[in-house]
Amino acid sequence: MKVGFVTDIHEDINNLEYALTLLRDENCDKIICLGDIVGFAIPFYRYIASRDADASIRKVKDNCSQAVIGNHDLYAVKKIPDHKAGFDYGDNWYAQDYDIRSRLSRNKIWLYEDNELPCILSEESKTFLRSLKETDVVNLPGISILISHFCHPDFSGSTIHFPAEGFHLKNHFLFGESNNCILSFSGHGHPEGCLIGNLERIVNLGFGVHNISYEPQWIVAPSIARTSRKNGVLIFDAYNMQLKTISLTR
Repeated sequence: MKVGFVTDIHEDINNLEYALTLLRDENCDKIICLGDIVGFAIPFYRYIASRDADASIRKVKDNCSQAVIGNHDLYAVKKIPDHKAGFDYGDNWYAQDYDIRSRLSRNKIWLYEDNELPCILSEESKTFLRSLKETDVVNLPGISILISHFCHPDFSGSTIHFPAEGFHLKNHFLFGESNNCILSFSGHGHPEGCLIGNLERIVNLGFGVHNISYEPQWIVAPSIARTSRKNGVLIFDAYNMQLKTISLTR
């Protein structure tokens, strides 16, 4: 079975449509969304005239069998993450003044008002985003995989943190194993190609075809959104234990 992954769409409806066509042409049996469907930050994204949050959400709903929520999705509906990674949001986080939240969150969690354009969403889209979980399990023939936007303990990607060494993933793999998942797939990192981490190291595999082994591994897919980095899609061939990353550059 082939599973296609889209992630970090950030309202780039044109690239999302192209990615979905590409994954269908690759004969993917199912398509999974790894979060950050919405959210547009001025310094990073290059398609301000064509961005469309509602259309991107509709495409995900119509084409993806499962999806998880990302940090920008949470911000769009002003929802506090379930997995807080030790940060105390309190009961009225979004009701507090920005300056107060900026002081409390400095070097700990992301804020968005300083560079993110307001997200225009229908009530239907807001309901869909609120319904998404931070982690989920995809059951495939003979194997189950964990999906999330980021890794334990920050499955939504809301904190200013990125694991640098393999041993930083120990608790992530323990969480996966508690859900009978050895492999896990995430977004958030916007790698050129894909990242893969085990208990020994985290490396960038780049675009192409890569064989993987059945052991605890964390795989980070490239973004859909157009930024200064090369973007793309990820395909997991569960039968042959292969990863394939394809650039969306046209």
